[in-house]
Amino acid sequence: MVERIIKAAARVLSERGYDGASTNRIAAEAGISSGSLYQYFPNKDAIVAAVVERFVERLTARIDAQLAATMHLPWRESGRALLAAQFEVFEEHIGPLRSVIERIPQLGGTDRIDALRRRMADLTRMYLITHREQFRPDLDVEAAVWIMVETSGQLAIRYLVRPPTIPKERIIDELADMLTGYLTR
Repeated sequence: MVERIIKAAARVLSERGYDGASTNRIAAEAGISSGSLYQYFPNKDAIVAAVVERFVERLTARIDAQLAATMHLPWRESGRALLAAQFEVFEEHIGPLRSVIERIPQLGGTDRIDALRRRMADLTRMYLITHREQFRPDLDVEAAVWIMVETSGQLAIRYLVRPPTIPKERIIDELADMLTGYLTR
């Protein structure tokens, strides 16, 4: 039932935005009564926080799987595959994310987003350390991790919230080239 409510909330958020997503609309979309919805969630913000949590879980799982599949590859291929995976998960969830992205701090979502950033940083750090020989000798790993995680995350969000006329694949290629140049100089 919880999953059903979360999926319904994601649809309502995508169609109506945060302000248009009421618990009554979410309950109707889930095919349940409002009273039933309140047995699982105390209010709309708790439901929206659960939608954000599902996004974080899916992104983390996808990046973990992609890294495991590409850890043996050189950075250009591995990094590009990781960026593509990140863009794909953002794209799959962009409807509800677009409507709540500015409200994440007030919804208590900053803890979830911070945990996601830490996980992305850990995975990036692991790759950079494991493949240290591919990168420039003076690379500050901690600085590189922060720059890479923040740059890719912000660009993915920005691209999907307000898409330019540039194809997504081109953006991913250019971002991969930019990060490759930074890492290898």
